[in-house]
Amino acid sequence: MRFVIESETDGRVGFTVLGGDGQVLATGRPCPDKGSALAAIGELMHGLGDACIEDRTEATTPPPAPPGEIGGGDMSAIGRSGIPPV
Repeated sequence: MRFVIESETDGRVGFTVLGGDGQVLATGRPCPDKGSALAAIGELMHGLGDACIEDRTEATTPPPAPPGEIGGGDMSAIGRSGIPPV
């Protein structure tokens, strides 16, 4: 991961967080100067160690198996014969 600091056309300084593959992971808000951008990056780097994950996705369940189908088509759950284990 790396941080790229760039000058904006209005004189402010912005930064972008890039992943190891060069993909943009985040873009910081423009700062008044380079020192402020570096301070924001420092706070971000320091805070990442304490960051938690807030999962806002909806829990999904697999669709029910069609009538007459044992195990939903996944034979690993019941064995190769199609007969549930005893």
